[in-house]
Amino acid sequence: MSSKTLPSIRRQMLTITIALMVIITLITYFMANNYSKNAAQISYDRLLASAALQIFENTHIDYHEIIVDLPSATFETLSMASNDRLVYQITQNQGEHLTGYNGLYQHILQKADTQWQRAEYDPRDNLLIQFWEGDYKGENYRFILLSDKLYEVGESFDVNILIGQTTQARDQLAYEMNLNVIQMVILTFVIAIVLILLGVNQILRPIYSINKKIRRRSPTDLRPIDMSVPKEMADLISTINHFISQLEVSLNHLKRFTGEVAHQIRTPLAGLKSQAQNAIEESDEKIRTEQLNRVLYSTDLLDSTVTQLLNQATLAHRFHSQPLITLSLPELVKSVCRDVAVSAIQRGVIITYQGDDNLMINGDSFALSQMLRNILENAIKFSPQNKEVNVSTELHSTDSGYIARLCVADQGVGVPDAQKQHVFERFYKSKGDPRAGSGLGLSIAKEVAEHHNAAIKLLDNSPSGLIFEINFPLMLTEDEH
Repeated sequence: MSSKTLPSIRRQMLTITIALMVIITLITYFMANNYSKNAAQISYDRLLASAALQIFENTHIDYHEIIVDLPSATFETLSMASNDRLVYQITQNQGEHLTGYNGLYQHILQKADTQWQRAEYDPRDNLLIQFWEGDYKGENYRFILLSDKLYEVGESFDVNILIGQTTQARDQLAYEMNLNVIQMVILTFVIAIVLILLGVNQILRPIYSINKKIRRRSPTDLRPIDMSVPKEMADLISTINHFISQLEVSLNHLKRFTGEVAHQIRTPLAGLKSQAQNAIEESDEKIRTEQLNRVLYSTDLLDSTVTQLLNQATLAHRFHSQPLITLSLPELVKSVCRDVAVSAIQRGVIITYQGDDNLMINGDSFALSQMLRNILENAIKFSPQNKEVNVSTELHSTDSGYIARLCVADQGVGVPDAQKQHVFERFYKSKGDPRAGSGLGLSIAKEVAEHHNAAIKLLDNSPSGLIFEINFPLMLTEDEH
């Protein structure tokens, strides 16, 4: 069964990284484009401002008349942009023409209106320098307007210097600068993508290595994964190794269980077949009846063995899959006692119960029921007729705190001390006792107790019999706190 496949980590990392690179590249492009335009604008605006200042510095008053000596170097500098055209006009006071393109000042002043931009820099604080960009005679121009006063004894004159230049050169400069930036950004983007691809492959290499190692293993190779991995993958490797160890334990348990089942079932089946064969061949009716009774007994024993083996397999699965929950031990004990009461009465045995009703433990009700049922069936089987099997629960105080104690006491013959250590062994049976069962019931009871962190032990009853004592960790209720 294949699990739901999500997009690969490599694809996600590349998608996110490339998306970020595209965003950064676009932001860089727009910033560079804006910078290129501003840089070209400022460079040519400074040339215009320098030309206007040189013209102003060569303007003076002579006998109440403004004289303008146009410096040739100024126009030579501006004419270095061969594709651009240059227009200018110098006026005085309210726009009276001094030199240049007559009418330019009035035309541009009216058209620009309030759209003049004050320069971000003033070469001299007492000068008013303004810029305007717009259409003039069908072409785009950048204009500068410098306004200042010239003084003579007793009078002053307003001087306005207007210079305009087409914008092809500055647009070309901005384009070239922007093109260089674009080339650099594209080159950087390509290099970054290559480095990102190499980096992603390097980062994901441990994952590919783990995948190859696991794929190359045989189904029976359950060794832990031993390889150097990044810190972020250490927990994953630890989890995989923990899962492998659990799987190895489960497989080993399954192997042992299968071997034991085969042995325990094969033996009674062989005996059953032999007894049935003998009964068929026997002519004496009385002997045949005895042989058929033995067949029935062997069948019951085989049925009990198979049932206990299935219960053990079910419990082994629950131990790894079912969490323990808080439950009432007295309620569970009373429920199991009611379930086995009928079979006890049929054997002439009485089951009694006494104990506290407020003992809470953490447990698996199914497993605990199987444990108590096996103990009770064992006690009933070995109890004489007209005797009692006493079941009790109590809150018991120990040096380390309180525990919930469950006791099952019968009045049978008991178990010799030498055999008590073997009672909980799997498939252990009392020699020579026809009442011995499959030998699995008490071993299952011990496994359930250990799963619940409970201690189970055998004690001698007085005057005869056996006491099963199980001590559980206690979950205190609010009333007991």
